[in-house]
Amino acid sequence: MARCFRTVLLLTAVVAILLVPFADNLFAQDFEGAAIYAPGPGGYFAWWKLLLIAVVFILWVRMADWANRDSMKIGERTNMQSEFWNPMIAFPFLAGFVLVISLPVFLAGLPIYLITAFMPITAYFFIRRSRLKQNPNIKQYLKLKPGEAPAAEVLPQDEGIFIDFVPAGDSPSQKKGNLIRARQSDGFISLKELLALTQFKRAEQLQMEFTREGVSLRILVDGSWHPLDPIDRESGDAILSSMKNLAGLNAAERRAPQSGSFGFKSDSGKAFVSVVSQGVATGERVLMKYEISAKEALPFPQLGMFPEMVSQIKISLDQTGTSIISAPPGCGLTSTWQGALVTADRLTRDCVGVIDQDEVETVQENIVIHRYEEGTEKNQFQTLKTLLLTQPDMLAVPKIENAETLDLLIDQVNSQQRSVLLCVTAKSAAEALLKMYKLAGDRDQFLKAASNVTCQRLVRRLCSDCRVEVRVQPKTIQQLGGNPKTQGTIYNQWRLPPPDQRVDDKGRPIEYPPCITCGGIGYIGRIAIFEMLSLNDQLRALIKQSPRVATVEAAAVKLGKTTIAKEAYRLVLLGVTSLAEAQVVLKQQ
Repeated sequence: MARCFRTVLLLTAVVAILLVPFADNLFAQDFEGAAIYAPGPGGYFAWWKLLLIAVVFILWVRMADWANRDSMKIGERTNMQSEFWNPMIAFPFLAGFVLVISLPVFLAGLPIYLITAFMPITAYFFIRRSRLKQNPNIKQYLKLKPGEAPAAEVLPQDEGIFIDFVPAGDSPSQKKGNLIRARQSDGFISLKELLALTQFKRAEQLQMEFTREGVSLRILVDGSWHPLDPIDRESGDAILSSMKNLAGLNAAERRAPQSGSFGFKSDSGKAFVSVVSQGVATGERVLMKYEISAKEALPFPQLGMFPEMVSQIKISLDQTGTSIISAPPGCGLTSTWQGALVTADRLTRDCVGVIDQDEVETVQENIVIHRYEEGTEKNQFQTLKTLLLTQPDMLAVPKIENAETLDLLIDQVNSQQRSVLLCVTAKSAAEALLKMYKLAGDRDQFLKAASNVTCQRLVRRLCSDCRVEVRVQPKTIQQLGGNPKTQGTIYNQWRLPPPDQRVDDKGRPIEYPPCITCGGIGYIGRIAIFEMLSLNDQLRALIKQSPRVATVEAAAVKLGKTTIAKEAYRLVLLGVTSLAEAQVVLKQQ
């Protein structure tokens, strides 16, 4: 077939050459028909016209030959057979060639010539690209010669979404075996579709709950669980078999705990997932967790802290005193700790970090790291004593092992005018302060050294591409802390209309494709809302008398402490999050 088409190309060239002498349009005449060159018998060829036609002709031959060879390789798999496309490419060009050499006005025939030469090939290229995107596995045939078969024929399970897996295994042969077993499962295609869906929706975890009747699915996105459409038990078992094989687990074992991992690459990027399965009373529970690589440390403003609070905490970090960063578990404490480190002055001041041998979050530029191993001679206290000989300006300690270490740090603040940054998990700034207060051996010295404490929660950001603006009562704006005279609307998450509104006038269902930015969830990413408790003599005296969270919190609010609720409603007014999301987070306090 390839030889036949090349013969057609050669014949086309011959016909084109034979037609040239009979074409009046190529002779050098002006638009009125008068000769441009000196008078003489016969006609004179316009060399630039011949050159232009020849260049287009040569380009067309090269491109047409490529399309022919390409369709020979992948035509059957893309439904773009050469028997159809070769005539579609050749005959329009021949017609355009005849027109360009025949029309009286060359510039009128040239556009037609260009269109007939390149339009069919352009159409072939874009249709081909679309077909390959739908099934990228066909790309392996492009490296083959026409008619040559690939070394390993593509299985039916490899059709559909393209995902390149990196299966578990200690050796290449083990990895290959795990991949073969996964591909041979009836659920391989469904597994690829499920992985693509979780990536599209930016899932952090996927949970599969197996029962006798079926399998329920849900994903964790930005700290919130979202249900997926359930599947039948047979399909779920097939998907799980493929997943377990990829993770190097025993697909037949449904009761004993198992754990493994695998990686994959798709159009959405690379991913590495861990798989944990456990038999339960109703059947089996499987948790697939995406391993998220460490993110770049962000300063406070990018984490969500407003400018006035940033200025206040920066002053505290760069002056004598103890600053405490806190948050409940799962509320971004690590990110805020890193934010504090990059906000502090690390250029003109000597900053050191005292961290556990396995901890990595404190490793930042211009911070000298000293690692300790508790239970050995190089424990936290001894490591801290040694590094104090270097006379640092700032000490960052994300975990306090005991009261002895805390007292040593506090003494550095009070006697050596150094700054100390600490970290602790707590539900509020008041709770974090009292945790450290009760741990300290010398509590009076601790209160003297303490300067401020921050705590935070995370709220989901509304997707700016699909959020919906809604009008609310002036009273609501006022309750949120806004001005009803200048603002009358807030934003909500986009939701599907009621079922009776999802049909057109003829009763046909209306499709609502999910937002490509947020995956149809309505939120994308999270932002922190902060509270800050700044200590003064009045608050220190109160803590000595009544070291209770509620008492300290109430007193701090009277003294002007910024609350989580106030900051959350501020984000609602700015359209960053919804009122419903803010209320959910505030109920968790």
